[in-house]
Amino acid sequence: MDTPRFLPIEDNEKLIRDTVSGAVLNTDMTALQKYRAKRERDMQLQQDVETLKNQMSNIESLLQQLVNRDKT
Repeated sequence: MDTPRFLPIEDNEKLIRDTVSGAVLNTDMTALQKYRAKRERDMQLQQDVETLKNQMSNIESLLQQLVNRDKT
């Protein structure tokens, strides 16, 4: 008799074990969708922060040019 490829893990209905690789797999698709959405939000936030940093750097440079121009 063949061993099934995936076996449920006791005390957790959302986890299964791959008997070939030994990996524990999560079958909770809702949790996966939430994770992906959070990761996307985090990536967008990181891009927004980088954009703001660049804009602030540009503003700082322009202000420095104005200050230097007024000194001459």
